[in-house]
Amino acid sequence: MINNAVIIDAVRTPFAHNGGSLAGVAPANLAAPVLKHLYEACPAPEHFRDVILGHAFGRVGLGRDALEAAGVPDEVPAVSLERGRASGLSAIDYAADKLVSVNNPGYIIAGGVESGSSANEPINPSMAEAADRLAEEYHVTRDRRLGYAERSRRRATDAAAGGVFAAEIVPVGKVSVDDPVDPAADPSVIDDGAAAVLMVDGSTHRRDRRPGLRVTASAAFGCDPARVGWGIVPAIEKVLYSTRLKIAQFDVIEFDEAFAANVLVACSVLRIDEEQVCREGGALAFGHPWGASGAVVMTRLFSQIVREDGGRFGLAAVSAGSGQGLAMVVERC
Repeated sequence: MINNAVIIDAVRTPFAHNGGSLAGVAPANLAAPVLKHLYEACPAPEHFRDVILGHAFGRVGLGRDALEAAGVPDEVPAVSLERGRASGLSAIDYAADKLVSVNNPGYIIAGGVESGSSANEPINPSMAEAADRLAEEYHVTRDRRLGYAERSRRRATDAAAGGVFAAEIVPVGKVSVDDPVDPAADPSVIDDGAAAVLMVDGSTHRRDRRPGLRVTASAAFGCDPARVGWGIVPAIEKVLYSTRLKIAQFDVIEFDEAFAANVLVACSVLRIDEEQVCREGGALAFGHPWGASGAVVMTRLFSQIVREDGGRFGLAAVSAGSGQGLAMVVERC
């Protein structure tokens, strides 16, 4: 574990609802402020290795486009990847593996970006239908789903009013705060935003000694695409088994709130107190930029555990289209 990759910074853009304040910003220009901030925060730019940027929509070469827009030197490479809503967390997972398995110590930026406004894609009806089926199967009532969504909205509103998002937000042009929250409907749509983390190998981190989150373990799992939201359940079970941790040991738990039904079903099956999930609100409140969503979840973990001194262990989980789930455990170091 001592050589595992460590997240030493995490930021995001403001989030805007589809057609909102960031509707005219291209995906590369959405990601650029985040990449610029993290590149400039790198303690040793001469040891900067790569940028890994997830997205669900967007053209080939989006990572390099974003670097150019950020003004990062041409010699910095970039790759982009796609795993639907789990793309941002998959980028972090890939970066963590690369920093451990390749004898090339240094720093990597990993995250994701999405412009739902320019993607011009409505949410996939089959995903909503899958959420409805899961809710019916596990007896999650409509009232519970709406109640959870309203709680997410209220928590996000309170967190924003308390200034807890300020340290993690990098402005995009003149936009420096999230769009006002919607009435927190279920499901959410594809919104606009970007998020990323700065990562370093364990050996380098031992010399730098900056506060951070060590990536302890991750797990991906496939499931029936007709039960798309179910994917986080076996992924979480798998990552818990590999770490021997119990749910009660996690100080912060962040799920991607694509649908309240998916969160509530996972909580029911895994015996997680739903009050402990997304304690400062989630995607149902402040937005759901698909390709960035997994990186948003990790940014929220970083803010709560490191910036707010909120404990030791964190759990992140995201479900993705076509029937997949990805879970990751991090530990403060």
